Amino acid sequence: MFGIVLHKEDGTGKEDGFTLIEIMLVIVIIAMLAAIAVPRLTASAETARQKADITTGHELKAALDRYQVENGEYPKFDEMTAKNGEITCSKFIPQYIKKLNDQITQQSADESKKGFGVAQTEKGAELPSPQNIVMIYLSRDGTMAEVQVYNKSLESVLWSSAE
Repeated sequence: MFGIVLHKEDGTGKEDGFTLIEIMLVIVIIAMLAAIAVPRLTASAETARQKADITTGHELKAALDRYQVENGEYPKFDEMTAKNGEITCSKFIPQYIKKLNDQITQQSADESKKGFGVAQTEKGAELPSPQNIVMIYLSRDGTMAEVQVYNKSLESVLWSSAE
């Protein structure tokens, strides 16, 4: 047979080992298995990132609800600001949740979409378009707070506290 033989001689004249074709066949099989496994692992990783962001949304809504129970109202829209995916609100952070910035969200989105955003809304009104992966919708008078988590393109809602 043609090919390179990785071998050893055992003194009997027989050669033990693998031919180059056998080694190449094993490499092809491994490559085919990798071609099947890698996309599945990538999809699993993205699903895990989405679930991590949904968990963050749950924690954020729970913190907002704790604030409401202790203060009689939610933080007002004017009290909370968002810049570059980071939320600041001296009455809410760090007393009720440690921090809200673009390092917390996990989905692999554009930098401008990572992190948290805040927008004003009122009961019964349509929510404004999202600017970040996790959006906090607050009323001006502190009577309402809703949290929504979006996919990395901000095209669909993964979780809403209103559900």
